[in-house]
Amino acid sequence: MNAPRLKAGLRYVLRPVLLRMLRVRVTYKASTAAILSSGEPSILVCNHVSLLDGIIVALASPVPLAFAVDTEYSRGAGATTRFLQVLGWLGFGKIIPIDATAPFGIRSLLTELTRGGRVMVFPEGRISETGQRGFDQPGVKWLADRSGVAVAELEIRGAEQSRLFAKGGSAMWPRIRLLF
Repeated sequence: MNAPRLKAGLRYVLRPVLLRMLRVRVTYKASTAAILSSGEPSILVCNHVSLLDGIIVALASPVPLAFAVDTEYSRGAGATTRFLQVLGWLGFGKIIPIDATAPFGIRSLLTELTRGGRVMVFPEGRISETGQRGFDQPGVKWLADRSGVAVAELEIRGAEQSRLFAKGGSAMWPRIRLLF
């Protein structure tokens, strides 16, 4: 069996197993499905409520995404870095390191869009303390204005209740809902 077929088989098996393990229920909105199925480049934005958010979105996405990830987590967080690398190797998407103090990451996202890719951004730039979506950082607006591509909004509910992965959670393993 060749490597691409092996990876596709692993994705096929792992996606539902991991989503079930994480207690995630995914609902696909028609507008988001239309944007993703068009084959055109797009930007997906989502509230950021826990450390699991990127993993949940990667597992639920019907297409591979390029994720904007803080440099600390994408390159230097040990187990997190390795897990992100495995997800990338399996074809769930790729990681583009973003540093708020340097413009290179956001320009890499723009390059990804000009090549026809789909980019996933948590526009707040940090995990919400309340579970509600906060103010968007200016880089997301710049990216949308500069690229001119469609923007789809996702929403995660429930992950903010996780005592393990969120800032102020009270439940050990809460049910999570992703409106994709």
